[in-house]
Amino acid sequence: PPTIMDAIRELQRQLMAAQQGTNVRKFSERNCIDLVQKLIATDQIKLFHTSSGKEYLTPEQLDKEILDALEAAGGRVSLTDLPNEIGVTLEHCEARVESLRKRDSSLHRLHSELFSQQYLQAVAQEIEEALEEAGSLAVADLASRYNLPADYIRTSVLVLLSSGDAVVRQNTIHTSSFAARVERRTLGALRGCTQPVTLTQLAQRHGLDGEMLAAAAQKLVRDEVVLGKLQGVTFTPKAFTEAQSGKVDSFFDANGYLTAALAKSSNVTLKEWVQSKQAAGYNLRTAFVASHLVDTALASISDALNSESWIDVQPLLPPAL
Repeated sequence: PPTIMDAIRELQRQLMAAQQGTNVRKFSERNCIDLVQKLIATDQIKLFHTSSGKEYLTPEQLDKEILDALEAAGGRVSLTDLPNEIGVTLEHCEARVESLRKRDSSLHRLHSELFSQQYLQAVAQEIEEALEEAGSLAVADLASRYNLPADYIRTSVLVLLSSGDAVVRQNTIHTSSFAARVERRTLGALRGCTQPVTLTQLAQRHGLDGEMLAAAAQKLVRDEVVLGKLQGVTFTPKAFTEAQSGKVDSFFDANGYLTAALAKSSNVTLKEWVQSKQAAGYNLRTAFVASHLVDTALASISDALNSESWIDVQPLLPPAL
């Protein structure tokens, strides 16, 4: 008959069998989905449903996949491409991109595109190499080449140039050595002028950038390296002004008067001419009359009055007056 020890061993076997068993109940896929959705709805967990309908992503995993997609695209990716790449709706992708940007200043967003700092740095390096070769680049050409707004090129890309030789202007970027070459060519062009010319005409004639030529011309005239006057976009050589002034002086000396129309036709203003010559006379609305001409007329009138006679004053003054 079984002994007490046999009974104890049977109980131990049953206990061991019970310990090795499992109480885990298997759930169907539908039950799992319902449970996860319930946990999401009650904000107990944060997950993103994929377009396949069979997977969920945590925020951390979605962030990782966005960064992986950005890297795979070379540092520039359109947000509208992320749903196809990752399998999560655009709304969730955009929300995570904003969260990433707040934590990582090396990520940049422009409209519907995401850039990495490495991408912008690579663009700046390409521009720097092209600038070193060409000497000058148009911002509009860079904007077209990289499909970026010109303002973004200036504010977010050109600031990354490592060369201290680059000079960034509104419409162009150039090296200081290129600017020096433009200044020398501008000097030659201005010294070759014999009559008034617009800076636009000079730029077209010599194949120079208009903005750079204008800056060089202002500097040359201001420093009196080139003698002349720069009014707006028109340069008038001093030699031309002196020649025209000589014609005006000769006319005044011969006739005793100078009309505003005649002065203007010689590119001289009547007021400036009177001030520069300190001529003695009378300023009329449309002319300047020398004192001796007026004095002669007044003397003839006075003689006529003293003799109680009359006089025709029209011949006493030039017909133009």
